[in-house]
Order: sequence, then structure tokens, then C-alpha cells
Amino acid sequence: MSATNYSTTMVNDAASIYLNYNTTGMDNVNWTTTTNATLSNVTSVMVTSGADQQWAKIIYTYLGPSICAFGILCNILNLIVLMQHQLKESPYTYLTGLAFTDLGALLLSFLFMVFSHKNQGVYFWRFFEAHIFIPFVNICTNSSVWIVVLLTIERFLFVRHPLWAKATCDRTSAKVKIVCIILLILALNIPRFLVFKVSYLPDGTPFLNSTVFRKSDTFHAINWVYALVINFIPLVILSTANIYLVVAVKRASIQREVLQIRNNKEAAWQREQMRLTITLISIVFLFIICMIPSAFADFPIAYALFGKGYTQEEFGLLPAYRITGYISNLLVWCNLSINFVLYCAFNNKFRRVMCWTFQNFFHFRRKDGSFLLLVNFKNGHSITRNNSSQTNSMTMQTKVSSLSPEALIRTEKIDSKKNSITATLYEKPEPLSDNEKDSEKD
Repeated sequence: MSATNYSTTMVNDAASIYLNYNTTGMDNVNWTTTTNATLSNVTSVMVTSGADQQWAKIIYTYLGPSICAFGILCNILNLIVLMQHQLKESPYTYLTGLAFTDLGALLLSFLFMVFSHKNQGVYFWRFFEAHIFIPFVNICTNSSVWIVVLLTIERFLFVRHPLWAKATCDRTSAKVKIVCIILLILALNIPRFLVFKVSYLPDGTPFLNSTVFRKSDTFHAINWVYALVINFIPLVILSTANIYLVVAVKRASIQREVLQIRNNKEAAWQREQMRLTITLISIVFLFIICMIPSAFADFPIAYALFGKGYTQEEFGLLPAYRITGYISNLLVWCNLSINFVLYCAFNNKFRRVMCWTFQNFFHFRRKDGSFLLLVNFKNGHSITRNNSSQTNSMTMQTKVSSLSPEALIRTEKIDSKKNSITATLYEKPEPLSDNEKDSEKD
């Protein structure tokens, strides 16, 4: 294997496991001190790792970019919906922060797999990997971990001490906590900016190389701190709190059936809290499934548990370890991508606000094969067709602004028939049905 080809392989392999939370992986070969014997030994290990390369190609060429693209779209939709004024409770603030950090991690991962990973001889992408991708993807993923932990602790307090939590856990405090977590994670990840540098082969090809700091005992100790703070402590907190929340939700359901509390403000508040708790349980359950492989694929943990008889360089090149890293990365991308699906599946209020948000701008209706597109302007409120009806329209808008999302959707349907400016694909609309006439009279 030539030096240039070997360097490309090493760069690909090192980059392919950067998405583990602690991003340790194996060291690149120091080309100024490597002997022929050492190169021969490492090359013999690389030759036996064909399965490793196949897994890397499938995950980083096909599955990874597809999942990241899907996740980017889902998190954009999350942000659009979660920033609506109807979702003003503090848990939705945490979910908004989670969507921001997940979106950042997915964008960086998508750029890495689609562009950086495929342009090994370009200095810009090597610099991007060393000083942008590696530190910031860890900052985003680490922040996501602890935002979920904060949300879980708050849900635990709401279940355990509902009156105290209702008085103290508001939207402002949630924003302050999110900012503090991101700043602390940023400070914790400062060493990430110092672990890699761009070096050059004798033929001038740039490649990613480890710094002296990355090979030091200090960074080895920091890796153990990362493993505890980012993997095991959150895992213990989330597992314990999630078990308690599951039991609490089951107990609350039984109590509601016994007391039969209905149609009052307190019962509505309790139902909303229960809905949020169920949503969180689904998020944490998925998070734990995706987090466990990443915890054990972390290099210092994996080497301490399974590296007996190997040097660190040899263990980093083992196909079994590297395939585990690829799979754990794939699970991390899935975890960052499908929260939107969980919100839609377990949170009725999120679904209603989502429908209300998009229906305010685009209304699609189909009647007997015809297709009608209604477009509303001015932040989702209708503009009347003629001057004589503008006063009535403004009065209706004032009344509508205080309605719930469900009532607002019904009002918009009636108002769009009478007063909206419509862009129709058919000049002659179909007559109203009897049911629609009755609804207009009502």
C-alpha cells in the first residue's frame, strides 16, 4: 500500500468515528517518525478490515446523508411549530432549544459526509474537520444530552411537587437554564479545538493529524471526564427518572378514572402536564436506546473493557470496534432526527398547533375532483374582497385572535369562504353542500 493511499485510508477511518460523543478514535500515523516495519504492521491490519470499509461506505455514503437530510427538515418544522405563541409552557422551550442543537449537529454531519469526507486532498475540508466540525458537533450533541436531562428533571418535579413546580418552572427560567448549559458545554469542549491539526504528506497532500496534546495523559484524563459527564451520568439520571415517570403516569391514569374529573381548568392543566410527560417519556426512551451503544463505543471506555492484549493503535484499527462506532453514529443521527415524529405521535396539542400554523398560510380543499388553493396574507389573517366588508373583517380578526387553535381553524374555514382573497385554479367554484350551508348558518 502506497503512502498516499494509506494516508487517505487513515484519514477516512479517523474521520468516520468523529461523531461519537467523545470523538476519540485512533491516532493518525506520524509520517516523520514511522518506520517501514511499523507501516507494514499497520497495513496488514488494514488489509483484514474489508468488512469495516464496506460498513463505512454504506453508512457514510447512503444511510447517513439520507437520515441527516430528513432530520434537518424535521427540526426546521419543529422550530416553526414550537415557536408559536400557543406553545408557551416551559417544556416547549426546552424542546425548542433541543431542536436548535439537533439541527446544528445534523447540518455539520451532513456537510462532513457529503463534502468533507469525499474531498480528502482539499486543505479547506481538512481545516473544517479539525477546527469546526469536531468541536462544534460535540458541543451540539453534548448540549442536546443535557437539555433532555434538564427537561426530564423538570418533568420529575412537576410530577413529584406539582404546585411548587407550577410556580417556579416558567419559560424565562427555562431559557436561562438552556443558555447556561450551552455555555458550560462550550467551556467543557475547549480541548476539542486542540486535538487535531492539518499536516502534509511528502507529496503535499493535506491530512488530519493528532496533536501532541491529544496523545498526552492530560487529554486521556479529560476523555474520562467526557465519558462520565456526557454518557454515564445522563444515562443514570434519565433511566431513573424515566422509570419514575412511567409509574407516575400509570398511577395518574387510574386516579383520573376513579375521580372522574372533567371539564374544569385544573383538570385541563393536569391533562396538559400528562401529555407533556408522555411526550418526554418517548423522547427519553429513544434517547437511552441510541445512547447506550455510543457510551460503550467511546474509545477510553471501549479500550478499558475490551482492549486487553492490544495497543491503543491496534485496538483503534480493529474492525469490530470500528463497526460498533459506525452503528453508534447511525443511532445518534436517528435520535437527532425523529423527535418530530414523536411529537406528532404523542402530543395532540403539538399536532393541532402544527395544523393551525400551516393552515393559516395555505389551505387546500378538494371537491368532486377540483382543487382549490386559498392563500391568506398578513400573518395568516384574511384580507376582504371589497371595501364595504373591511370593517366586518377587522372586527372578526379581533375576535378570532382570542380563540383557541381549534376554534380559530373553524373560524378561518368560514371566513375564507366569505372574505378571503383566493387564488383559484378553477374560475367557477363548486356550490356549497348542504352540510356546509348549515355550518355557515350556525
